[in-house]
Amino acid sequence: MSDASDNDEPSEVSFFSMEKAGKAFLDGDFEEALKHFFVCIKMLPEDRRGLYEDQFAAAIHGWISMKHENAMRAVCLYPQIRELFPLTVKTRLSLIRAVQLTEYGKWILNCLPICKEAMELATSEEDKVALRIARVNLTTLPFPQWHIRMINDVKRNEAFATALNDSIKSRSSVVFDIGSGTGLLSVIAAKKTNLVVAIEENICLAMISKEVLKRNGVEGRVTVVSKNSSDFETNQKADVIVSETMDCCVFGERIVKTFLDAHRRFAHEKTIFIPNRATVFVRLFKCREIFDIHCQDYAGMRYRSEFVKISDEPTDQPYWCASAADYADFEFLSAPEPIHSINFTNLADLEQSVRCAGALKIIPTKEGVAHGFALHFVSDLTGNGVFLDSSQCSAWDLGIIPFKEPCFVKREDSLNATWKLEYCRLDVYNNFYSERLNSYEDLLRYETVTLEHIQKIRDDSYFKAMMNQIREEELPYTLDVSSSIPAQCIVNQVTKQSLPKILITSLHRHDGALDQEAFFRIEEHVNDRDNVKKIVPSRTRIVGHLFTSDRIHREARPDPNAHCQVDLTNVRSFNLREMRDIRLSQREDISITSDEFTIYDFNLHPENFRQSIFTTITREIKVQPKGQAHDGVIYEFEVLGIRNTKLRPVAAFLFAERIQSEEEMTLVYDFNIGEMLVSPKEDS
Repeated sequence: MSDASDNDEPSEVSFFSMEKAGKAFLDGDFEEALKHFFVCIKMLPEDRRGLYEDQFAAAIHGWISMKHENAMRAVCLYPQIRELFPLTVKTRLSLIRAVQLTEYGKWILNCLPICKEAMELATSEEDKVALRIARVNLTTLPFPQWHIRMINDVKRNEAFATALNDSIKSRSSVVFDIGSGTGLLSVIAAKKTNLVVAIEENICLAMISKEVLKRNGVEGRVTVVSKNSSDFETNQKADVIVSETMDCCVFGERIVKTFLDAHRRFAHEKTIFIPNRATVFVRLFKCREIFDIHCQDYAGMRYRSEFVKISDEPTDQPYWCASAADYADFEFLSAPEPIHSINFTNLADLEQSVRCAGALKIIPTKEGVAHGFALHFVSDLTGNGVFLDSSQCSAWDLGIIPFKEPCFVKREDSLNATWKLEYCRLDVYNNFYSERLNSYEDLLRYETVTLEHIQKIRDDSYFKAMMNQIREEELPYTLDVSSSIPAQCIVNQVTKQSLPKILITSLHRHDGALDQEAFFRIEEHVNDRDNVKKIVPSRTRIVGHLFTSDRIHREARPDPNAHCQVDLTNVRSFNLREMRDIRLSQREDISITSDEFTIYDFNLHPENFRQSIFTTITREIKVQPKGQAHDGVIYEFEVLGIRNTKLRPVAAFLFAERIQSEEEMTLVYDFNIGEMLVSPKEDS
């Protein structure tokens, strides 16, 4: 496009050109590139616009990726984008993928109709695969998946409903629901009063809650505010302030800060706070499997996860979350001992709980080997006996603090522990390690690593076979891109050569799921390079089974019977579609409902990456069920013909709804740029 017009006065269009668009694109100035693209492509005939769609789509992706706030602008510009490319998918898909990388839930949700439109236009199999995966991501990424467990917790819901019904005195009572989520408690409150303010920071949940309020006919009584309560400005005072922002150890979701602010800005002298008070309790537990998940010795080093306190210094994480029901050998060795109590109605109590510490005695009720502390809370929601015990609810796991070493304890011993609460972080310390351990402490070499690193140390069932694929003379040319400590111990003992010829990788994560990043790491070293000749392991197979589980069904799909007569139908669009870190040996709730079948067999030859064999894959899988109810597909990895047998975490793809069928089923395996999905054919 020429920069000069027929007369000496340059027109507005004359400032724009494809040449300038291309230069700005190469310089990484995507905003400038898009200005030129929008003007110049619009002037082209539709049959020529496709020549520039690749570059335009890449500019859209780069524009959003470089500045996540542009997700909003991109979605708002979609009508103009659709006008440029009305019948093609590439730009739509690029926009969807880029927005998914942001944390802007509202705009991720707004991509759902764009995705639907793109799926209707898609003709190539590659686009269809990418869009099927994108569609699932769009419904799971912006919605906190633990929220389903929370809204399905009957004890939690009924306790809060009772507390609200007892506390709201008239139809003119003003209720603030802080952290209102999907609006469940706001609807319950709105049935008793005409003035509810629902404050929800997660914009996706706030949008969903507006639909929930309409469905329940109370939208005129509830004002939804999509921001953090500390950023909400109002002169209105609340008669009741409810906030279900307690994690498994009460303080982790900043409830103290939230209520301090609420006292100072939203409350009057008689404001009722729900919850009224709470106490955190600690117990000793015995569970070798949990200890083994977090602790592993290897090559003279004692590796401990980021949840284990190997010194007095704070760990990366104060506690790990787990359900006792997941572990058959889980056993409590002591009664609950209170750590810290807080009165949410008392401003001085809240201020003290910003930073405090203390000591306690733990008296074992049984003799045995203790592997850690388990924490839970009990809350009196009203101060008048409406109790909520997190250890008896399905919404909360236990807070687990694994010990760095097992501790033998005797019945009725007096054991010392200390605790510290500081800015919503609660730590509990074991002060009763054995004298023998304390005397050898200086000789022991502890190192903190991630759970993934520990799993890779433990996951050695196929390690020997994998390393046998590397000859000794090849070690100097070997690069470990899997972060495997055992592999690094071998590879690092030789002098490295500059260009690697062999890559050590792992296609699965420590939680049993496929590792998308593994494909990126491999491609970084393989693409357009001839020096990499071998990838180890050379073969990885994914195998699967159909399964059913009433527990997973409850955790993954909203249960109308649990919602205290509140209609949450529209939440069903956000059913959980993938579950990870499932330990089959401990899960008695899971029933396998088919023979094993191969999902996919990866031949990891470097040439397959250079030919982009693993960019997009789709295949149909015929499965004959053995049973009537099916919740999804459990999958696991087989490396060089060997299965991992040590604590064996696996993952599962869940169907949108439970399928009742004894007829042969057709499943579709989709893989695109390191992401995969297994779904029934009719969903595809």
